[in-house]
Amino acid sequence: MLGKVPASRLRLIETIVRAARGRLRASERAVGEAFLRRYYRGVADEELAKRDPDALAACALAHLSAARRRRPGRPWVRVFNPDPARDGFHSQHTVVMIVCDDAPFLVDSMNMAVNQAGLAVHLIVHPIIEVLRDGSGALRAVAEPGARRSRAESWQLLEVDRETDAARLASLEQRIRGALDDVRVAVADWSRMRERAQTLAEGTETDPPPLPATELLEGRALLEWMIDNHFTFLGARYYRLVRGRHADRLVPDLASGLGLLRAGRPDHPAHTVRLTGDVRRHARDRALLIITKANSIATVHRATYLDYVGVKTFDGRGQVTGEHRFLGLWTSSAYSCSPRDIPVLRHKVQEIITHFGLAPQSHDGKAVLHVLEAHPRDELFQATAAELIPTIRGVVNLYDRQVVRLFVRRDSFHRFWSCLLYVPRDRYNTEVRHRIEAIIREAFGGTDVESQVQLSESTLARVHLIVRTPLDRRTADPALLEQRIAAAVQTWADGLRAALTARFDEAEALRLVARYRAALPAAYAEDTAAADAVADIEVLEAVARRPDDLHLRLFRPGGADAGRVHLKLYRPRDPRAISDVLPMLENLGLRLISERPYEVRLAGAPPVWIQDFELEHRDGPALDLAADGPRLTAAIAALWQGQAENDGFNRLVLAARLSWRETLVLRAYCRWLLQTGIPFSQAYMER
Repeated sequence: MLGKVPASRLRLIETIVRAARGRLRASERAVGEAFLRRYYRGVADEELAKRDPDALAACALAHLSAARRRRPGRPWVRVFNPDPARDGFHSQHTVVMIVCDDAPFLVDSMNMAVNQAGLAVHLIVHPIIEVLRDGSGALRAVAEPGARRSRAESWQLLEVDRETDAARLASLEQRIRGALDDVRVAVADWSRMRERAQTLAEGTETDPPPLPATELLEGRALLEWMIDNHFTFLGARYYRLVRGRHADRLVPDLASGLGLLRAGRPDHPAHTVRLTGDVRRHARDRALLIITKANSIATVHRATYLDYVGVKTFDGRGQVTGEHRFLGLWTSSAYSCSPRDIPVLRHKVQEIITHFGLAPQSHDGKAVLHVLEAHPRDELFQATAAELIPTIRGVVNLYDRQVVRLFVRRDSFHRFWSCLLYVPRDRYNTEVRHRIEAIIREAFGGTDVESQVQLSESTLARVHLIVRTPLDRRTADPALLEQRIAAAVQTWADGLRAALTARFDEAEALRLVARYRAALPAAYAEDTAAADAVADIEVLEAVARRPDDLHLRLFRPGGADAGRVHLKLYRPRDPRAISDVLPMLENLGLRLISERPYEVRLAGAPPVWIQDFELEHRDGPALDLAADGPRLTAAIAALWQGQAENDGFNRLVLAARLSWRETLVLRAYCRWLLQTGIPFSQAYMER
């Protein structure tokens, strides 16, 4: 085994061994050095190289010292923050040390336990070490693999996010011990669960229930396929169906529990379930198999909801009497191989293909088969052919168009909704995922949402969401939900295209989208609704045709304060200085609240600046855009073009509702009065 370790790593390990010699008594040296040479051989070279050899030696020897005595079958676990005086080493992280009998799934399960506690793993060391222990559990020697009377032990060291709260440290230790116990019972009962599945498979032939022959053949084939390393058995139990007048009961047989479903296990309590409505009818259905998801997340191997395969039992009249329930996880091969090679699924696939009646070599025939091959495997396992047919038809009809489509399916036991969502791939990101999950959770009243995304060469991303719901929750209208999601994933550019298409014919709208989509800066898109950008684009087009003209727009955005308006100035090349703008606005009786400048960079043309001034009427009532807007815009244009003087008389445009020309006449008349000597107050004139 050591020969498979890279020579560079062996050299690093030897530096750790040398660093440890000063910490080992002569009587401990043989065991300590042999232990160290096995302890770090699975750790990456870069991880060893960046750490101090003395610190690595001290940590490993602390692990060895603490677990020198351990009885087989009893895991040793310690979760702590190292103290150099007490433990002989220091770490900036919290440390988890584990020693237990070797078993499958240990490393994955311990990582899951830490992650589910909300902690990140910074280092993991997980050697399998052959040891010799005496009758009291004391470690006497580190042995070579396969040595006589040696036992393979899993030694795990995890450095995780530092946790100083004693209660949370205790909770993490309890979580780890629980996961270790789950691994123990699942592994101990694994062969018995497989034997039970085999017995049930054989029973479909030796004592067949009154079901169609094809269903029995496929059911037996699936059970045997599961046994052939396509299903990781983690728990099994028999439930008896007790019929009632208004409700049925599913009563667990405690003695039949295996693995995670052994009697008395807290995470999978054995309680009677009351069945009514659709769930009751489903339990009574004359169908051999139930394939769905359980309510609990696996603590062994993979952190996902447990797969649930039920095999129904029948009496002589063909009525359902109960079910043998198996909990576990489909293995990777169940997801990677073709559904046409999996019992039960191959039958559904053929039924769907037959329903469509398409020639296998036709375009649509190949499209249906491709969708079935790529369809989420859990959906193929759990949904009926009748439930799959409309979904498959809908997916085929997408034709990679840039649309949002949603397909929903209710779990037979009403515990979750399965939502298959297609969205344009270029719009899908983490922020969009969070928005979608929030919408789905709210619509179905969900307690939990898990999602998986598939990104391929298609223009669409496929998101499969499972929404856990209470049994009594309402349903949601898929069409309305699809519309909400479409709005949530719509980009600003999408909104701009829709707004331009509503304003212009398609060809002109697409021309404007291509011209302005990348030209408008991100800050502009952040501040401006896509629908409001159409008016700006119309002015920008006018600027391109008549760059020497003055281009202004006065408006009030939707939802804005009634006392405020916005004035936009559009100028090629350079923005107008605030020092030029401010005196004009103040003399009109306006207060400048803010200014937002945006540089529009158009391909093959000089930049155009949009200056957005937010204004309020300082000396009078809120502006009426219909009545005051044209006069005010004309006055500003006259001022900037030098046709009017910039003084206090301009307040009359809004205060007295005069045009700038009327103000011009009044100003001239007042000056004439002053020149002729007719008494007239200069102060009044300046007001």
